[in-house]
Order: sequence, then structure tokens, then C-alpha cells
Amino acid sequence: MGITYCDAMAYQTAKQRGASFGNTLTLGRQQLYLHRREVKALRNMYRAQTGHWPESLACYRWEDYADEFLRQFLEISNLTVLDASDYEGADRIHDMNMPIPNAWSNEFDAVIDCGSLEHIFDIPVALRNLASLLKVGGSLFITTPANNLTGHGFYQFSPELMFRVFSPENGFTVLNLTLREASFPSVELTRTRKLYSVADPQEVHQRVGLISKRPTVMLVEARKLANTNFLSKAPYQSDYVTIWQNNEYDSKRAVVTSAQKSASRRLLRELVDLLPLTLSAQITGRYGRRQFSLGNKEFYKRVPLSGSFPIESNQSTVQPHSAKM
Repeated sequence: MGITYCDAMAYQTAKQRGASFGNTLTLGRQQLYLHRREVKALRNMYRAQTGHWPESLACYRWEDYADEFLRQFLEISNLTVLDASDYEGADRIHDMNMPIPNAWSNEFDAVIDCGSLEHIFDIPVALRNLASLLKVGGSLFITTPANNLTGHGFYQFSPELMFRVFSPENGFTVLNLTLREASFPSVELTRTRKLYSVADPQEVHQRVGLISKRPTVMLVEARKLANTNFLSKAPYQSDYVTIWQNNEYDSKRAVVTSAQKSASRRLLRELVDLLPLTLSAQITGRYGRRQFSLGNKEFYKRVPLSGSFPIESNQSTVQPHSAKM
């Protein structure tokens, strides 16, 4: 598990918006994965903000632990590491498959999970624990596999799960949810600037899917609005809720009809249905593949990555390094 430049900039952007990191918990002791240009960018950004160089990056080496970096860049006064074992020197030992002690509730300003959730079997319990650890007004950051990382952990997660779980009904709101693609299963090896915000399926009234060839990681930023009986009611996928409410359903495609679709699109679909199955399946399938791609601007929008160097036109893959500056 580890923090990349994209993660670090998400935390820094949240801090600039007013998020507090004074008392922060990380799931597992995080390692820091920064490529050479990223180290330089972060050093320059920190100097521009404070007037001096960051000591935590003075002799940075690939896979260094991120503790001092987080303390310095996010102004963390108290950093707590929670893990299931003490092999990396965690401050608190706890199995996240089990409910946390009541004494830990409402304790932290920020909770950072950068690669743990997918390895925990009992996801509802783990999510309740994450919610409970936070103070009201606190920020939760989750980085987890979304696509093409089967076997990395027990699970890959859909954006819909995060939108439904971290909802006002559960005392949360999702501030940001983005996807980023990588070139390798070890996603930290890819220096990427391509980030895509994801539409809430409840807002676009349809499933927001993704068919892709590259490993894809999701970063969620959610804010705790209130203490509630978190997940006291199981969430449903929003497209089913819409179907039940409208009582209209297209059995061939499992999508909502009429109210959300224009007359011309409905007519086109009816014409396609008149074609032989071998042909209509190709047309419908190709349309669906286009819908479930990052090129669908209704679902996915390219967003800039904050920092001191611009978005690049493609992904770069460079070797890990030691940076002594």
C-alpha cells in the first residue's frame, strides 16, 4: 500500500479548501511512491508556500515510509497508524473485520486508506469503522482498485458503492470521486496525470460502467456531516430504485425508459430491435462499449491534477529512483 503523487495532491487540495489533518489516522503504515519530477514539484510547491525546503523530501528514496512527509505537508500534529499486526510498527492493532472500540469513535480529523479496504473481507464492518473513526466535519480518503486488478485483493469497487454508502442518509457527502488509469498492475510505477471525475449514477439515472484495458484506481474524498446509525439500511443501486419508482423497465437492456430517453432515441432502439439478432447485438454491444468508456463525457470528465507542472498528453512510465536534492 502506498501514497502516490495523485493521492498527495488530493490531500493537499483538500487542505487548501479547509480540511483539517491535525489528528490523522492511516490504515497501515503508508509508503511513498514519487517519481523524480514529482519530488521536484512537491519540493517547489512546499517552498513556495512556506519559504523553505521540506526536510521530509531532502533524501527521499522510493518506497520510503510516508509518515514524515504527511506530517510536514499536511501539518499533522498527531499521526496514528492502525494495522491488523505490529510488523510495521503500527500504533494501534485492530482487525478491521471487527467493530472498533467505542473509545475510538469521533476521534480523528482525517482518515486515510490508501490500499487497505480491498484486502478486508467484511466490507460493511470496515466501512462502519471508517465512518465511526471520524469526527463530524472530518475527511475520509480512500484509494482502492476499481478495474482490471482482479486478484490484487478480495474486491474491486464501483463508484456507485461509494456514492450510495457515503450519502447524506449515512451522514456523509462525497466531495470528489475520480478514476486514474495505470500501465502496470503495480499502479505506482505509472506516472500519470489523467484523472477523470465520475458522475453519480443517481444523478444521470443510469448505470455508470467502465470497460477498459488498463488497471484503474479510484480515489474518494468524503466528508462526515453528522453522526448517524451508519448503514443501518442497506443501500440499493440507484438505477433499480429509479425503475421501481417509475415502474417502467426495458427487459432487454435493463435500463430505464421513457422519462429519461428522447423520442428519437427510443425510435432508433425500436428500429434496431427489428434487425436480425446477430446484427442488432453488434450495434447494441458497440454502443454499450462506447457508453462504458472514459470517452463518455456524460459519465467521465477529465479533471486537472493540481500541482506545479501541467497535465501531460499521455502517461509516462519511468523507473523507480532515489532522489537526493
